[in-house]
Amino acid sequence: MGAPEVLRVLDALEAAGVRTGVTGGWGIDALLRRETRTHGDIDLGVTSDAVDAAIAALRRHGYAIATDERPARVVLNGRDGKVDLHPIVMLPSGAGVQTGFNGQTFDYPPGSLEAEGEIGGRLVRCATPALQLAFHRGYPPREHDRQDMAALAEDFDVTLEPPYSG
Repeated sequence: MGAPEVLRVLDALEAAGVRTGVTGGWGIDALLRRETRTHGDIDLGVTSDAVDAAIAALRRHGYAIATDERPARVVLNGRDGKVDLHPIVMLPSGAGVQTGFNGQTFDYPPGSLEAEGEIGGRLVRCATPALQLAFHRGYPPREHDRQDMAALAEDFDVTLEPPYSG
């Protein structure tokens, strides 16, 4: 999924009034302000009450639900890529919680989807380096995860923990 399609998806969601934050591999590339690798999808944090509006907006742009695993995620396939929506229940404090699988939860501290990044020469909202690091804990890293974390550590002077360190 190339940068032009990512921007088309973000534009469609923004036009529908759906506020998102880019996470995953594109979120790291947004923070780095450069495309470091090929991406098969875009991961987006979206408030749980906006998921249906996001789905409707993406349907108008040729996307269809491939996997609906709410409350954990909804994956939509399109001709030029996949969109992985991660529903977040927002709390009065400004923090958010995403339900995962098997009882997992993922915490979004206030402002953690408000970092400024860049994709295709355009500014976008994305996950903070701290949120990216937190989301890469707890599972065996793939090679692209190792590369993503190394690039993040280099550009943002963050300390990596096992299994990403040493």
